[in-house]
Amino acid sequence: MLLMISFSMFFLGGFFANMVDLEDAVYVLVYVKYISVFITMMLSIYMLYSISKVSIQRKLKHMLCLMPLLGILPVVSSAPESLVTISPGPYWRHEQLAPELLAAIFVITGYTFMLMLLFIGSGTRQGARRKWQPKELQRMEWIKKGLLFSLLWALFWAVVSAISDAFSPGSLLGELPYDTLPAYCIMIWGFFIRYAVVRFDFLASPGRRYELLFALSKQGIALINDKGIAVEMNSAFRTMFGIMLLEPQERINVMRFLPQEHKARLKEVFDKSFASQTPMHAEMEMINYAGEQMFVEFDSDYLEINGQLFCYLVTREITDKKHTELRLQKLAYQDNLTGLGNRLFFMEKLEAVLSEMEDRGGPVAVLLLDLDQFKWINDTLGHAAGDMLLQHVGKQLEEALPQTSVVARLGGDEFAVTMPVADTGEAFSFAKVLLSALQQPNNVLGKSYTLSASIGISIAPDDGSTGGLLLSNSDTAMYAAKQAGRNQYSKYTPELKAMAERNLSLVNGLGSALTNNEFSLHYQPQVDIRTNKIMGVEALLRWSSPELGAVSPAQFIPIAEETGMITAIGDWVLNDAFRQARLWIDQGHTGIKVSVNLSAHQLKEPLFAANIDKLLKHYKLPAHNICLEITESTAIFDPQKSLEICEELVELGVVLAIDDFGTGYSSLNMLNRFPFGYIKIDRSLVQNITTQPKDAAVIQTMIELSGRLDMQVIAEGVETPEQLSLLKALGCHKVQGYLCGRPMPAGQITDTLSEDLIQA
Repeated sequence: MLLMISFSMFFLGGFFANMVDLEDAVYVLVYVKYISVFITMMLSIYMLYSISKVSIQRKLKHMLCLMPLLGILPVVSSAPESLVTISPGPYWRHEQLAPELLAAIFVITGYTFMLMLLFIGSGTRQGARRKWQPKELQRMEWIKKGLLFSLLWALFWAVVSAISDAFSPGSLLGELPYDTLPAYCIMIWGFFIRYAVVRFDFLASPGRRYELLFALSKQGIALINDKGIAVEMNSAFRTMFGIMLLEPQERINVMRFLPQEHKARLKEVFDKSFASQTPMHAEMEMINYAGEQMFVEFDSDYLEINGQLFCYLVTREITDKKHTELRLQKLAYQDNLTGLGNRLFFMEKLEAVLSEMEDRGGPVAVLLLDLDQFKWINDTLGHAAGDMLLQHVGKQLEEALPQTSVVARLGGDEFAVTMPVADTGEAFSFAKVLLSALQQPNNVLGKSYTLSASIGISIAPDDGSTGGLLLSNSDTAMYAAKQAGRNQYSKYTPELKAMAERNLSLVNGLGSALTNNEFSLHYQPQVDIRTNKIMGVEALLRWSSPELGAVSPAQFIPIAEETGMITAIGDWVLNDAFRQARLWIDQGHTGIKVSVNLSAHQLKEPLFAANIDKLLKHYKLPAHNICLEITESTAIFDPQKSLEICEELVELGVVLAIDDFGTGYSSLNMLNRFPFGYIKIDRSLVQNITTQPKDAAVIQTMIELSGRLDMQVIAEGVETPEQLSLLKALGCHKVQGYLCGRPMPAGQITDTLSEDLIQA
């Protein structure tokens, strides 16, 4: 475009030079016509360079292309009258150029033609050859050859006409403006460029570009009239919808590709959009010509052609994308192990059920189910067996509940259920059904296992109106069920919430209690009935919190065990009890025996016995001055491992006692297998021995059994002289309880270690 504008200035300058006054014509010729000559040659070089694909440095390229502008120097540095002489003629004015201007034109013209020939003949760059396809490369070769051929003809015309004019002015066409004939050489070149545009899409017009875009686009494009008829389609649209075999001129109604169940509704949307000419973007399921399901994303807009309105539709098939999204959605909402929904799935479904509840008016139950002691199964049988059991549980829950319920695995061994219910009683009934279903045997790795669970229940709208609040309240109720003994369900109440908040405060406080020295040990005396002397003390942990006050061990010990803090707390208790035992021995109480309770976490530590040995050596403490108390429920976590640790402790010289005997399992097998030195009878058996002959008979049997097993019996919870007298008559060895003394700090009990605390 710039080249043609510049070239037109050459002819326009000659025209005006013949129209203005003679004295002004010189200025028009010099400053319009002949300056445009050099600008035209500069633009010609730039254009040929862009076509030729010649690769040279940018600075060198501009230097070569701008060289014709040097011809302007003699024009602007001299007076116009000295460069051009004009004489009138019959029709046109004749121009006589000064030698220096004529020389500049010939030199620059020769330079320009030589450089243009060089660019065209240099060939296509290697990088471009590798990038272009063979057809494109062949097309460019034809264009280059045509440009070269037309350029040679243009050069021939320019040279012949210029020489003829120089040596025989006016000889060609008499009085016509023969001095402009050399410039007409550009017409040959312009003719070929036009031919290249039409034949080879050279310098393609915008209309042609859109035609190519329509034909070559990988997206389906169709022009649709108000009846839904595709009056024009590109090949990508035909391929997408499987209509390649139709004749190009054959038309098809795109409404046939809509699913039958949505066709009427979508047709109505199309008609409204067409009437309002509203552009649309949407994704929808469609059916191709062969009847196969596909997903299509489309954009539409409207244009008017020859007075008729058409919908311009651009489509992209996104079937693979949709299938990927469905797979990702499944991963996002499904538990991979059980196939049930996950937490995200459950929360969305719960919110949907709650929304329906507002319309329906009935309550909605949320049941949170946590398997009891499932960690034992993972630790004992391995995680593979645990995963199999979780899969069985998922199936049992789905089979036991109605279709209206939503079942999900929230994580670990925790499951959640929600369903509409008639009342709270129906929710309780479903909880019973779930507990019963879990009692069914599960075959894992050739063995049959039964499970139990603790279930927390909350009911909307009484216990909350949002999914998060209901699930939180069910969680609170579930922990209450666990604390009540497991294998049962519990309904949420505000009191449970207060208890949960209290437990949270306990958890937060326990985290800093050790660091802030808030723990202390109190010691309760154990008295030998035969001598009425203190033969030992039991170390009992106390916690005095600045925020919570004095906290009962019954409250914080279970929380410490559940959170794992019991390990660090247990280590502190052992260290402080051993230290105090050393102090009492140094004060002369060499026979004192300090008893310390162990937790299940401590018995699972492989190096527990070695740590006890280190403490004994650190405080130079005789092992027989230490008694470690173990409950039967503590030992059954891993009986074999517990037995091995107990045997290692006994080898060190430490005395062992089985605590709270008479509660729980009270297995005689444990008394036979484990190397206990003491049996501690639980206070629940002692408190009624004076009124319940059967309790007294049980204790008498235990005392007789202990004698045969070479053990001694310590009765706990002795509070009255009558209980003490009966125990002495039955042959009990030692007693412990409020009658002997309440738990007290070490400094207070030290003064009583040598005294008679009870009288026979």
